[in-house]
Amino acid sequence: MPIPRKRWTEEERKFISENYENMTRKELAKHFGVSEHSIVQQIRTLGLVKVERWNEKRDKYLREHYIFLSNKELARRLKTTPLAINNRLIRLGLRRYFRWTPKAEKYLRDNYLHKSDKEMADELLTTPDSVSKKLRRMNITRPSGKNDKK
Repeated sequence: MPIPRKRWTEEERKFISENYENMTRKELAKHFGVSEHSIVQQIRTLGLVKVERWNEKRDKYLREHYIFLSNKELARRLKTTPLAINNRLIRLGLRRYFRWTPKAEKYLRDNYLHKSDKEMADELLTTPDSVSKKLRRMNITRPSGKNDKK
């Protein structure tokens, strides 16, 4: 016999709305005597989004990692969106600059046939898009049928 679903009262929904940012899902589940999954479902039903505020700890993490990680990866690690990462980097005055050196250009010439743009970007600590654009500017193209997705 399936376990009956909890019927949430307006008072309980209000409590969740007022406390979901300050209490963990586990604490809310214990408070109501339900599973964490039930709390997650109710938070979704109410359209609530837990917003991680920017603080010195998160800013420090950004400052230490933004050169090496993409906005998408930073967003995953900091539990936010790539757009939020981009906006915060701008606000903090942090920009990614990559200078193409003769050594980096040689690396591209030597590796473009057997490595993907992503693999080369990871080696050079830049982005796949940057690698792709540089290859075009250098008039380097892969032979037909040779795709970039390894």
